[in-house]
Amino acid sequence: MKNVSIFLLLAVPVAFPLHAASRTVVSSEGDTYYATENANGGILTSKYPRPRYIEQGAASHVIDGKEVIYFGRSCDAFTKAYSVGTWGWANGGFVATFNNGARIGFPRQDPPWDDLLQCRL
Repeated sequence: MKNVSIFLLLAVPVAFPLHAASRTVVSSEGDTYYATENANGGILTSKYPRPRYIEQGAASHVIDGKEVIYFGRSCDAFTKAYSVGTWGWANGGFVATFNNGARIGFPRQDPPWDDLLQCRL
């Protein structure tokens, strides 16, 4: 019995990595994001790589890899693909709207950060 207990103590952290304890949200496009927070605000990191096609005429390109979206305490937003914008929440969910017109929404979900609720739509 002692050997089984030791095995479980060693196996559980491997079977359930750090992200398993993180809060997750799902975008309107069906992508899962892990939520974390730092002194500047909230951060969502996509579970899987999320390619984004950036239309810029002859300079059009794809940004690939895991997507990271920053949700600032002053209701600003940033992501590598779309640059700067704003974000807010209402009863129907929360959304980041970028200056180029792109939007990343999280319908029917509250923001996963309890101390960032001042950014209302």
